[in-house]
Amino acid sequence: MTTKDANWAPRYLGKIHHPALGIRIPEVVLPGMFTSLKEHNTAATLMLSFGRETAPQKVIDAPPGVYEMTLGHTGTSIRHYQTAAQKGAQKYRVLIEIEADHLIVVGSSATAVKRIAGVHEVEELSPEQLEKSLQYNFSAVDEAIEHGHVDMFTTDTSDLFWLAADELSASEVDKRFEQKFSAEQKAHYLNRLANRKFSFRKATGEPFAIQLSEEEVKRLALKFHDSLDVNQRIFQYIQEHLKNLFGFEISMDETEAKTTVPELFFYLKEWTDRGLPVAYVAPNVGFKKRADFDGDLAELEELAARHAAVAASFDGALLSIHSGSGTTPYSGKGPGTYEALLRATGNRLKYKISGVYYELFMEILAAFPANSDERQLFEDVFQSVEKFLENELEVGGALATPLLQRQLATYREEVAANPAKKFNPRADFFRFHSYLAMNFRNAQGKRLYRNRLVTLYDFSKNFREKVDAEVKALTDRLIEGLHFANNFKG
Repeated sequence: MTTKDANWAPRYLGKIHHPALGIRIPEVVLPGMFTSLKEHNTAATLMLSFGRETAPQKVIDAPPGVYEMTLGHTGTSIRHYQTAAQKGAQKYRVLIEIEADHLIVVGSSATAVKRIAGVHEVEELSPEQLEKSLQYNFSAVDEAIEHGHVDMFTTDTSDLFWLAADELSASEVDKRFEQKFSAEQKAHYLNRLANRKFSFRKATGEPFAIQLSEEEVKRLALKFHDSLDVNQRIFQYIQEHLKNLFGFEISMDETEAKTTVPELFFYLKEWTDRGLPVAYVAPNVGFKKRADFDGDLAELEELAARHAAVAASFDGALLSIHSGSGTTPYSGKGPGTYEALLRATGNRLKYKISGVYYELFMEILAAFPANSDERQLFEDVFQSVEKFLENELEVGGALATPLLQRQLATYREEVAANPAKKFNPRADFFRFHSYLAMNFRNAQGKRLYRNRLVTLYDFSKNFREKVDAEVKALTDRLIEGLHFANNFKG
């Protein structure tokens, strides 16, 4: 690498206002994405989820059936996406950081991906499942460190939130608290937090305060203690093995309920009191994955403003907004949503999107004329996903849920009423599961649909130009909508 190239090597960006972009199929998405970032002078995070989208090379190279279908479902390994991101940054002279997104502690990757469709399954991890999940995450971290830059880590230990704590009576809370914690731990929680007033100031300057009762502290300790312990293990593993500067983000987003302001405060207070740093935190602000925000914008703004103020009180941490994709690749997150978030955070946030680029690919393929190579690839992907999901329902597979059954039934009803809706890329069953096609393999382990997509991009000038233009336009809309241009002065 020359000295000039080294100036564009990925690096930790620090706590800045910026986008985080998923690069599921780097060969296809990066040119348009980098063109937009370059044009807007925007520093960005490039990422993939370590618990869903990407995986160590041995997982990607394994024969079908060795690992869960949903694990590393992009067919893009940690090594490959990091290398592609780094080379692209140097080629286009764009400043990026590379993120190990969503190191998920979970019983199975199928449980994690079902959340994308809105199915939240509560499962208590056994000690064996917990250790297995941690060791997998550690192996993924090892590969990331070994094969290139990795500058940011996001953890998701929400499966370790003890949700039952929310439903306990006051007497049950007391009993559980006494049973779970030592005298030292009980004093640690109550002496620092109970019946004390903590003051904050929103980006607008408006003040507010949080005061937790003893019961509230006990309930929150029961809910989050195990998650905090495991998060600390992951952080310390990274710290021990990666000697370079890195950022750390805590995700609390992948829950069914919104994150309350006291919950966010408790988690960050306990985390930082353990002497652990946090650059970003991702509470659940009421967003659903792959859906425009349809709630009350004033309520969203108020919740995000309080979350942002609480986060900022812990060494200037910023909010990270997850589930950032909307109902279509063209809708953002719905009218007024970006503006509400900007006001709430004082134009200082991190905003993540990933799956929307893959949805865009499907829409582009679907728009080509009948019998074209592009349209044929789309129909093959659509039919293969539909067939796979039908079989999942028949055999009670890992992805079988009542929601999936309703989605497929709705699609069939719509096609029966209007045959023109056959192969609709916006059919819910397809939008929420089309990613599976990139991991469908033949007996030799070759990912036929992923390979066909990349080959089309390489050899069809018409398709390539269309993809590059649409990817750039989508990235433009995000950057301009959230005022990310010219975001880095270092």
